[in-house]
Amino acid sequence: MNIQGEHIVLDLETLSTRSNASIVSIGAVKIDGLEIVDEFYINVDPKTCKDVGLHIDPLTIEWWAEQDRETREALQINPVPLQEALDKFVSWYGSESIPIWGFGANFDVVIIESALHAENIVTPWKFWDINCLRTLSNVLDKRLPKKNNHNALDDAKAEANLLIDILKS
Repeated sequence: MNIQGEHIVLDLETLSTRSNASIVSIGAVKIDGLEIVDEFYINVDPKTCKDVGLHIDPLTIEWWAEQDRETREALQINPVPLQEALDKFVSWYGSESIPIWGFGANFDVVIIESALHAENIVTPWKFWDINCLRTLSNVLDKRLPKKNNHNALDDAKAEANLLIDILKS
């Protein structure tokens, strides 16, 4: 497998597992060739997600309550309104459609597209540029490291490193 040009690896932390989940953080990295060349991270005010009709699941809230204190507190550092977070992400992503990867065909990319739609922001990528790293890694029997601290940027970096490892082999 060969990688040409830039790719984005996206990871979200959310308050639901539905396709219209409220987002609490967005983490992403840009790959060019076989290395990470840029990163993006922002926390989102969940109230602003709820205000535009995004879903909050009580069971996911309970799950977050079971996570360590440091992880939960990190999500509360400088949260911004959803519209601002999405505007900043889209600006960082750029105006040209480049491949975007999520870890699950029905999670990160689908959820951020739902949020973009809720805020009437044009999705900057074309549907054919959406890729699923989980599917690729399962087919090739490659795995993420077991450690997962539920930090969107750390997870995006780990996923990007997995993608780079797959592409090198």
